Amino acid sequence: MLEQWKNAWKLTPRWQNATIEGLMRALTDIHEVIRVTALITCATAVLERPRLDIVGLRGIGKAPVIQDVPVELQPLLRKTLRDENAHVRMAAAVCHYTIGMCNDEAQMIMKEALVHGNSADSWAAAQCLALEGIATFPVVKKILSQMFDKNDGTTEEQACLLLTQLSERSSLVYSLLAAKLNSCQWKDRILACRALSRIRGYVSQDLKNKLAQLMWNDWNLEVRQAAALALGQMKLGKEVHDQLRVKLNRGDCRMKVEALSLIGWLRLMTAKLLPGFLRCFSNDFVAVRREACLTAGALRIKDEMVLTCLFKMMQTDPHWKIKAFAIRALGQIGHVTPQLKHHLLWAVHHEEEPGVRREACRSIVTLQLQDESVQAILLERLILEPNEMEKLSIKLCSVLWKTFEDSCPNWKLTITSLS
Repeated sequence: MLEQWKNAWKLTPRWQNATIEGLMRALTDIHEVIRVTALITCATAVLERPRLDIVGLRGIGKAPVIQDVPVELQPLLRKTLRDENAHVRMAAAVCHYTIGMCNDEAQMIMKEALVHGNSADSWAAAQCLALEGIATFPVVKKILSQMFDKNDGTTEEQACLLLTQLSERSSLVYSLLAAKLNSCQWKDRILACRALSRIRGYVSQDLKNKLAQLMWNDWNLEVRQAAALALGQMKLGKEVHDQLRVKLNRGDCRMKVEALSLIGWLRLMTAKLLPGFLRCFSNDFVAVRREACLTAGALRIKDEMVLTCLFKMMQTDPHWKIKAFAIRALGQIGHVTPQLKHHLLWAVHHEEEPGVRREACRSIVTLQLQDESVQAILLERLILEPNEMEKLSIKLCSVLWKTFEDSCPNWKLTITSLS
């Protein structure tokens, strides 16, 4: 808090060179900037000065007692809270909160700055008051507006820490964050979900329902994922799991695709979800079968039943793109067996669709299948291949692996670009 306020006011005091006598003169100087600098020097010194190992020194009888704020300075610091200049009073209040000497006067200055101060003063005041446990509407509103306006990691981290403390005292935090879930800006909805996932407290049923509604129905994929993650972080994972199970078993095409997408993103698969997941591989809709392949590849599921479904799809699915997605999933899973090797080589040699043959070549590279039988079939296919794109793909597969890696270190990127 102090560092941000100093940066906003472009203050860089060096407490290492300060003396008590010098600070006493500065705190009573006629120039306001000198008084402000002296106050911030005191606060910075308290935060940054090295702490001696008191426990270690106590054993040898040399533990010095060093006060954070020397006694000589304390009356002058209190006096600056009533300074005629508003900037000096604000600096004095920041100093008092920083060094742990906050009182009613400092609190009143912060409340005034929260409402009428500039951006830097208002944000500093909100942080100080929140740390004191004051969970009023202006405090919570300022913290949220700072978090949503700045939208950077440091501010978000600070705001969530403050909101966590305030949420234990007031439900206002949840109410204002819930309002952000209805924002027309999708980035605001994501940030609200992230904030809700990081703070702790009582979550109303209405808020649970709103997050569930976003998880399933929001038009933006990232919002749906953020809402699902928030529900999981709020220890509502069982509700998410049960809803996924219902969608897989009884949902329509769109619901099944959404459920599969969330399962892949959440990296979630259980024994109760598996039966519904397996049925998606034989679903009548292409979109469902495609999403099932993507999910299997993302989760790298080595379950025998899943592998059997993928083997069947890469051989018999009526849509060539689904065959390609099944082959890609098998490559991502990385469970090499003689059966998989046989199916990939068969696809390279016999599949009519160039896209399927290309995907089989990519999986061969991904799985590093490089024995003589693989090389022989690739070279044979190279002679018969009519498609120039496929010829290039097969050439990249059929070159001796070690030699090719030495001469072309970016070979994996080249293979990927063929898709």
